[in-house]
Parts: sequence; C-alpha cells; structure tokens
Amino acid sequence: MITNLLYRCPVCQSFDWLDGNSCVFCGATVDITSRTEISINGQQESIAFWYDKIYNLALPKSNEEGIILKSKQIKLSAEQAEELYKGLAGITATHFTKKPMDEGVLCLAEDRLIFFGDREGKRTLHFDSIKSVTIESNTVIVVFKGHGALFFDFLEESGKKWEDCIQKAVSNYYAPKEIVEFCPKLLFESDLRVSPRPTRRLRPIKVPVKRWYKRDPRVFYAAVRRIARPIIKALFSVRVEGIENIPKKGPAVILSNHSSFFDSIILGVLPKRYIWYMTKSSQYKSDFLRWFLKFAKSFPVRRYTTDVLAVRNAIRVVQQGHILGIFPEGERSWDGSLLPFKQGTIRLILALGHPVIPVGISGSYGIMPRWTSKIKRAPVTIRIGAPLYLGHIPIPKHTKDIIRKVSDEVRSRIISLIGAPNIQGVLYGGECPSSKQKCF
Repeated sequence: MITNLLYRCPVCQSFDWLDGNSCVFCGATVDITSRTEISINGQQESIAFWYDKIYNLALPKSNEEGIILKSKQIKLSAEQAEELYKGLAGITATHFTKKPMDEGVLCLAEDRLIFFGDREGKRTLHFDSIKSVTIESNTVIVVFKGHGALFFDFLEESGKKWEDCIQKAVSNYYAPKEIVEFCPKLLFESDLRVSPRPTRRLRPIKVPVKRWYKRDPRVFYAAVRRIARPIIKALFSVRVEGIENIPKKGPAVILSNHSSFFDSIILGVLPKRYIWYMTKSSQYKSDFLRWFLKFAKSFPVRRYTTDVLAVRNAIRVVQQGHILGIFPEGERSWDGSLLPFKQGTIRLILALGHPVIPVGISGSYGIMPRWTSKIKRAPVTIRIGAPLYLGHIPIPKHTKDIIRKVSDEVRSRIISLIGAPNIQGVLYGGECPSSKQKCF
C-alpha cells in the first residue's frame, strides 16, 4: 500500500490518514496516477517529492507522559544464531534467525523506546544504547548495546513510519552532533577520519580460502540462467547497453542503484559471467532458499550490523577472480530516488583496489516498488559503464575527503547511466592499463 511510504498527510500532517481517495482528517483528495506519480489536491508530483515532504515534517509534540508516538499491536523478536552456513568459493557464515519474545505495543519517547509486552511487561530501551536502526519489509530492526538486535514487526501499520520517526528522535537526542548513517552502525560526522593514520607496513587484504566442494556445481544454475534470460527479457522488456564493459575474466566489483527486488535477478541472469551478490540474511530462512541462493552465487549479510564475516566473504570472492556485486545504497530505495552510498562500501572497494563497474538500472521501480508486493510489467533499461580504476588505498589511509570524493564520482557515474545512454569510460585515479597517473 502507498501508505506504507506516505504514512502522513502532506497537507494536514496527520498519521493514519488515507481512506479510499481522501484524507479522513482534512479531506485532501488523492489520485494515484502511477507507481511513480501521485496527485494530491490536484497537484501532481513524483512519489519522491511527496515522500520528501513527509520526511521533512517535524515529529509530533510529546504528551504529558513524554510519549511522541504509540504503536498498534506488534511482535518483538530477538536475533538467534543457528547452524554454520557454507557456500561456494569457501564462503562461510553463521545463519541467524528471529526468536519470538513477546507481543505488545511500542512507545517512542524523546530519549527512549518503551515496549509494553503482553507477557513480560515493560521494557525500556534508552537511545544512548542504540547501535543502529534500519528496516526490512515491515520490520524495524534496532541493535542495542547489551540486548543485541531486536526485531519489531508492525502488524497493523507502516514500519517505515516507525523507522523514520525513531531515526528523527535519535537525531534530536544527539543534536547538535550530526548522524551520517544509522546502519550498519550509528556513524557521526565527528567519527570520520580527517587525516590518514600512520602505519609502518601495509599489506594487501587477503583472507584464507577453503573449498567446501571438490567441484563447483554450476550445471543446475547455468541451466536456470539460460532458460531465464529470454523469459526475463520478454516479461519485463529488458534492454541492456554496454554488456561488453563486463570483463571476460579477472576480479571486479559491480556497483548499481537498487530500487526493486528484481534488480539482482535481472542483472544477475543477463551477463555471461556470474555476479556474486551479498544477500540479506533474512532471505536464507528456508532450506530451499539456502540451497538455491548458494548455487546462485550469493552469500548472506546481516545488513543491520557491521558484518565482519560478510566482508571476509566479499574479499574471498574477488580474491579468487570473481565479480562481486554490491548495491552501495545498502538497501532498496523506497521512492525510486538514489540514496546516499554507505561508507563501508566505498572503504571496501578502495581497500580491494579492483576495477569498479558502474551500472544504472532505470524502470525497475515500476515493476515492484518497496512499498508494495504487487508486480506489474514495466520496461527496464540496464546501462553498464566502462570500468573505473580507483586505485588501491589501504584502510588506514582512508579519510572522509577521500571517501566523499570517490562516493561522489561513482554516484555521478551511476546517475548518468540511469538517465542517459552514455556508457563512455571514465578514469578516476589509480592505475589502469592505459594510464599510470594516480589521483591520490
């Protein structure tokens, strides 16, 4: 439902506002003209425009008890470690699931979260113990010091509303300190390194690799890809430009925008070479999905926390000459606009030092935006740019200026690929076969 994203009336600022085609509080008329545009009181704008307007609204004032917002019925779960997951190319990770704890209501205050459980009673969680805040589907995930990851499943209302409101409240709590990222960890502007850290000796990143399988069983997935290619092209009217920019051999990192669940499926099936994707750990919830995702060349990542094992697995992939696929936004865009890139992604690609292939995907948001589970047919264009040679910069040498400069360059390249069929190569520092000039 569109109210999963547009959870407040842009006119009167009320929550739980839309009933049919009008606001129940101020009577504002709403016409959902498409999955990308909405008309409110006759003003037709993009969904991104209306969401931006809602997002920039201030939180409601707290009541006499200091409560800003109170939820309807929710489920509370905790993170639970299960068996060891082993994938191809020596991938190894702990498989995590959700352990149900209680049901009840959640209250947001100015400095804490308060959960009133049906079985265990009141639980108070202070903001100064929060390590990260994010959302998957309609589940808000908050990681606390001492409690670990807690999963709040919103059964009757928008989880996105609660993610935004919790993040705003936490930002207000820490003001004037500026929070740069809420996930995979709470990152403040003051935490960013200004100067390189002195080091004596810098060694290339390398991790041990153990092969769990004597042979890489490619036959099944290769057959699936061969069958799926013409089906996906016909079903979604997929057009691909610049496929020749994917190297025939050798390690590389693909960075793409992410606005639909189908992005990794479409982009993963069409090239001849396999792309190894990080996939959120919640997708590995069944034996079949774990089996299929393993042969689909993916590996799990707990995106709500700093997942060291996922980083090690990413290094293993490129270390063995494969192509690693990463969505630098860290999650799907809710409104189709390009989100800020994660600091950790930029640090990883700089530390690896391999070619970066920018990819712009346009049209996939119309297939299935994040705020709905309904699929519609929509034309998709994938533009693959020529590799960027960013050079190898060890982690101790990363500064906020370097990270910002690289992030801006990759971002502008992806934006150009989303919006225009310009797939000419760009050299941005580092060493490449045709140049020895370094940017840094």
